[in-house]
Amino acid sequence: MNTTVKLITASVAGIFFSGILLAQDIKVPSKIQKNLTPNQLPKNTEIPKDLFKKDIDLAVEKINLSIVSRKDNYRGRVKMEVVVKNVGRRNYTTGAEQQVAILYENTPGAGSRAVATKAFGNVAVNGTVKFSYYKDWQTSDEFPPTYTAVIVFDPDIYIDGNDNNDDSNASNNKKTVEGAQINSLPWTKSTK
Repeated sequence: MNTTVKLITASVAGIFFSGILLAQDIKVPSKIQKNLTPNQLPKNTEIPKDLFKKDIDLAVEKINLSIVSRKDNYRGRVKMEVVVKNVGRRNYTTGAEQQVAILYENTPGAGSRAVATKAFGNVAVNGTVKFSYYKDWQTSDEFPPTYTAVIVFDPDIYIDGNDNNDDSNASNNKKTVEGAQINSLPWTKSTK
């Protein structure tokens, strides 16, 4: 005789829809019902590590720093390359210019100003959007600026009827580089 059991745990019998487990009536033969424990996974069942990873997740992945040219061991031109990446599991599909990445220069005593921007559209899974800013740099500046890259979305993006452009994790939409990190680049010319 089969008995109907309602399982609400993540098991082979459960159904996943968009990362949410749905309860489902299933028929379990009575001879194996004694081996079932409600709300527990069967022994040796592994949950995929990315099971609860956000579906669409744009992130400021990094700000690459490099010296483009040197005047001497303390001055030169620096390139800051901002890398925005879709680290989620679904493509980011959107209208043009509903989002923009901005690089801000934050100078002590002078405030903050946008120094570079990049409007962009669709970003495939693991796809990237890159843009660069060049700055004449002196390591001798007592209070060097910091640089912060942020992703900014259209205020109506979450109510535009398109679920494929809803970023699910705002905590990784910003990254900062301190002036000290730029000062620590290899400014001394090699004598090889």
